[in-house]
This record gives sequence, structure tokens and C-alpha cells, in this order.
Amino acid sequence: MIFTTDMLLEKYKDYANPLVKIKREADAGELFRIIRGYYEDNVDVEPFVLAAVILSPSYISFETALAYYGLIPERACVIASASYKVRKNKRHENMFGHYEYSDIPPRAFPKEVDLVELDEYYGFRIASKEKALCDSLYKWPVVRSVKQLKILLFEDKRIDEEEFDCLNFETILELCPLYKKNNLNLLAKMIRKRRKL
Repeated sequence: MIFTTDMLLEKYKDYANPLVKIKREADAGELFRIIRGYYEDNVDVEPFVLAAVILSPSYISFETALAYYGLIPERACVIASASYKVRKNKRHENMFGHYEYSDIPPRAFPKEVDLVELDEYYGFRIASKEKALCDSLYKWPVVRSVKQLKILLFEDKRIDEEEFDCLNFETILELCPLYKKNNLNLLAKMIRKRRKL
């Protein structure tokens, strides 16, 4: 379970020095620091759960979400999240993993984000497949043509083309204009051509 320092101070209020008790539990491996002011007592917690504790608001996206859905073959070694008005990329590392945060445009941020509930205590927010692709294209290097976009998607990033064709193209076409970036304009153009085949 995730605890704030205030929750732990309340839990140990009957101790002579609650802060010393918290430190002893951390030293004994009974509490694990997530970030200043937040602790976890389960060493096996799903690392995705902690991403929004480290920086909020945020949700799992980019290559991390693409790998989660099986759109790319590689397992993401960094837990990458989309953030809101942070203005520059943020990084954080703890015993649970490497976390990275990158802004996406405010208009796009709240769209197509799902809640995955693991149990009564744990859950995490993650971009839909379509949103993760759009977020990624916002972050990836700019391409200048549909041909270059196909190379980026299917060769460089190794997105599974069959899985790509199973995406909800209507959702992608609704998302693309929210980013105001050439990569997303080209994605919309490519999808419109693809639907006519």
C-alpha cells in the first residue's frame, strides 16, 4: 500500500519519535521510498502504479504503453508517462524503476486515457493504444512525408503492421488535430489513404 509521511506519522503517533520509527522501517526493508513524502510497503508492487505518485497529473504512454499493448516487440526499460504543463522532461529513479515524463499538448492530455484496476488498492492510468501512438508521434523526430512516416513506424520503431491495422482509425483521426504537429498530420493522411484501399 502507498503511504504518505502524514499517514505514517498518524499510524505511529503513539511512538516517542514517529520519524525514527519510519526511518527504522525503511532501513529494515519494510518501507520503500517512492519519492519524498511517499512510501510503499510492497516490494513487488507493479511499478506502473507509482508513476502518477511521482508526478501528477500523468498517465503511462509512449513506448511503455506501446510495449504493454504488444504494438512494439521490445519491452520498455523506462516507465514513460505523458505529463501536463511540466514544460521540460522530468526523470526520477528509485528501486522500482526509471521514470520519465514528457508533456503533450493540453487539449490532447485528457483524451483516451484508461484506468487499469489491479485490485482494491492499486491501479494505474494508461493511454489507449491509439492515444499512445499519437503521443509517441508527438515526441518522436519530425518526418516530412507519409513514406518517411511508414519507415519510422514499421521499420525504425518496429510497430506490428497487423496490430496497427486493428487500431480504431476514427479515434486516431479525432486525436491527430489536437497535437498540431506534422507527424500527426501525416498519420491522419496515411490513415485516410489506408482506409480507401
